Amino acid sequence: MAFPSPTQRTLFLHIGMHKTASTYIQRRLRKNRDLLRKNGVLLPAHRQQDTKLMKAIVQENWKPWSRWLKRAEVRNCNLLVSHEALSCSLYKFCSDKEIPRGQWLADQLQSCGWRLKVVGFIRDQESYLNSRYTQLVKRLSICSDFTTYVENVIKGNTKSECDLITLFGWLIEMPSVDRVMIPFSANKDHKGREHQRPDPFQQLAEELSLPEEAVRQCKSVSSINQQPGRLGVALALEIKRFLEQHHPKALVGPHKKRLRGGIERMAKKNGWPAEPFNGLNSNIQQMIRRRYLSSNAEFCRCFWPNMTWDELFKSRLQNIREPNSTAWTEAADAELKACRRKVIASNLPRTIVAEILG
Repeated sequence: MAFPSPTQRTLFLHIGMHKTASTYIQRRLRKNRDLLRKNGVLLPAHRQQDTKLMKAIVQENWKPWSRWLKRAEVRNCNLLVSHEALSCSLYKFCSDKEIPRGQWLADQLQSCGWRLKVVGFIRDQESYLNSRYTQLVKRLSICSDFTTYVENVIKGNTKSECDLITLFGWLIEMPSVDRVMIPFSANKDHKGREHQRPDPFQQLAEELSLPEEAVRQCKSVSSINQQPGRLGVALALEIKRFLEQHHPKALVGPHKKRLRGGIERMAKKNGWPAEPFNGLNSNIQQMIRRRYLSSNAEFCRCFWPNMTWDELFKSRLQNIREPNSTAWTEAADAELKACRRKVIASNLPRTIVAEILG
């Protein structure tokens, strides 16, 4: 590729959204970091560095960004920053309540002679909410049933926000910012080309203007964000509810992380991921579709003017299977409690286990 001149340097910002293979993309980017740098794209070596840059935007602290821009300039590179939570952060207003954080970042970059290109992956709300719920339950972050979770998200202002105009409307007002919105696992890509199962890493790489040969040389990685299955979801809910009642402090810090690992290991050992959780039924689907119908249509007009929402996602919605959120029969209640006890006993300190289980 032609390396950037000082007046042409670009910050590529991969902003998620959540549950669009961001972890896979980030792991593959880092595995190929040296190759990318040789082809004019610098990126932080560790996720913590991307997180620090994201937090710096929230704090309106330009110094961490300035340091990374200088590193890129020294290496004659563009800069790539990837964090899925940026989709839920950049649309919020700065402390002055006048401009979105995304505009603040773009203005700072422009004053330094840098351009901004935003790359987002867009998922239909039905499959997104089902997947996001599973993730949050597995992380012991929520303990509500799926219907209640969806109702809360629809009301707005949650960590699972998925109204696309809310998330990305700030870009509509900024024509100077280059932006690409890629339909995730859809029938077509953002250019209207037919796709079966597009690789999101390759889709992002295309937007970085990397040579085809460099993309072909990129090493692959395995996916690690596996759903724990409907039984794993039920177990996580049971553990969360039990500990909130008997020992809430076990749900914070390293304890919470170890419990999550225990749930994942038990799910894998028992083959639970083979039956993924699905909380969607016709009533919930219709509720979600009605809520986001007009916003999705407006999003298409602004970002995909030659395509409709149904053209991109209708077949995915039609293929959603019958719900299986009733995870354990009453007769299996004893088995669920035995699994709960085993995960707690194996992953918490003995002192805490003694207090909880006796």
